[in-house]
Amino acid sequence: MPPLTCSGLTTCSIAAVIVQMVGVSLFMLGFFPVKPTLSGVSGPESFRPPDHEVYNLTTPLPPPTHLKSLYQELSEIPPSFDRLILMVIDGLPAEFVLGKDGQPPSKALTDAMPYTQSLLKNGMAIGYHAKAAPPTVTMPRLKAMVSGAIGGFLDVAFNFNTQALLDDNLLGQFFSIGWKMVMLGDETWLKLFPGLFTRHDGVSSFYVKDTVQVDQNVSRHLGYELNRDDWDLLILHYLGLDHVGHIGGRNSVLMTPKLMEMDEVVKMIHLNTIVPQDDIKRQTLLVGAILISSLLFGLSFVFTPQTCAYVVVSDHGMTDNGNHGGSSYEETDSLVLFIGPTKYASDYASATHNTAYQVDIAPTLALLFGVPIPKNNVGVLIAEIFTSLTEDKNQIKKPNVIVVFIVQNCLGPNFTTTTISNDQQLRALELNSWQLLRLLEAQLPGLSCRSFNSDGFSDDQGLGISKCSGSMDEMFCCLYRNAKLLHSSWKLKTVSR
Repeated sequence: MPPLTCSGLTTCSIAAVIVQMVGVSLFMLGFFPVKPTLSGVSGPESFRPPDHEVYNLTTPLPPPTHLKSLYQELSEIPPSFDRLILMVIDGLPAEFVLGKDGQPPSKALTDAMPYTQSLLKNGMAIGYHAKAAPPTVTMPRLKAMVSGAIGGFLDVAFNFNTQALLDDNLLGQFFSIGWKMVMLGDETWLKLFPGLFTRHDGVSSFYVKDTVQVDQNVSRHLGYELNRDDWDLLILHYLGLDHVGHIGGRNSVLMTPKLMEMDEVVKMIHLNTIVPQDDIKRQTLLVGAILISSLLFGLSFVFTPQTCAYVVVSDHGMTDNGNHGGSSYEETDSLVLFIGPTKYASDYASATHNTAYQVDIAPTLALLFGVPIPKNNVGVLIAEIFTSLTEDKNQIKKPNVIVVFIVQNCLGPNFTTTTISNDQQLRALELNSWQLLRLLEAQLPGLSCRSFNSDGFSDDQGLGISKCSGSMDEMFCCLYRNAKLLHSSWKLKTVSR
């Protein structure tokens, strides 16, 4: 082998540097991809189909009270609730509450959260194994829950120096319609949303040795806030369970007492907000009004008053050692638990054997509260939550003016008779599909489904439903067109009845 000359050594060195640069570039593109996003925030235009943009985006939005009424009018879905309590239990694996692989949690875990388990068994709560996308650290998981967007591994670095969230998100939408918000717990919320909270008490998430005071700082305000009516959104972010995991792992001796503490918080909020003890008289009057209607007029009527929605979530799970940040099942198995005044599930299995994605929280809450879905959301509506608010399909529900008069005089003029009907569920799915189509068209410039027209059918036999084939883009647009045709057919049948 001939000796290596200076020019040869130089060539090899340059080639090695080029290979290293290519390798670093591939690594950066793979782990820190730049995804096209839509700028700005969703507004009135989000309630129109993408191929019928009629709202002038340069028009200033009206004041909050008028904007709220405008959104309700355009969405055609009455808000199911008027207040929201969002409780975040940092690091809580969903299997601690819902079990795993179709099996309930162990007896030790069940005994540690008896009240929460009773809500699930009675159908008053429905839980989901909500898969979180990596990196499974707090800041990007909170962003995913409120914006519906998936971040990247670059967020791991930002987790230690959180910046304000500028993308469209639920809290910004709530603020635009005049909501008053209160936050207690992890100060990450204050960094993501500076200036949005009327009251707040933040605690640092990085002092992991503290498993007691970090949660007591949240709970000490709880009784005061639950008795106030000057907030629309109350965020509670408990860090203690995550800190227990970091100290001793899943099987730490501190885990059971911490789960019992969280169960007591769930119990306190549920008893004081969802089923207030001083509301028995009002409920009795309501039942009396329904009985009078049934006896005198032979009609049934379902009342769904505006109430406070209670959602318990976790940002991520944890490994056996209590660590998180990766993509293993234990780390991505986060919890979403809807607790409300209606019966969500018929039995324990249907209340616990459910799966979703963490990003599905954003569109579900947006549609429940009548605000636009954030622009860069990739989640889909959790349909079961809307189904639980639907009238009994086996009965014909007819509003009766006499019953409405009785109820409003017994329960007050602010009492509403809102229900979610089948066509409103379909409307919610339609709004979600329009938002996703706008996002897809932004990320795939060659995709355009706007030339597909859904008009011109006459009956069930003449809908023009076609078999979809061709490229991925063509198949997607074909499926979108078929869905529009079926949706329009449903609306025509509903109107003609």
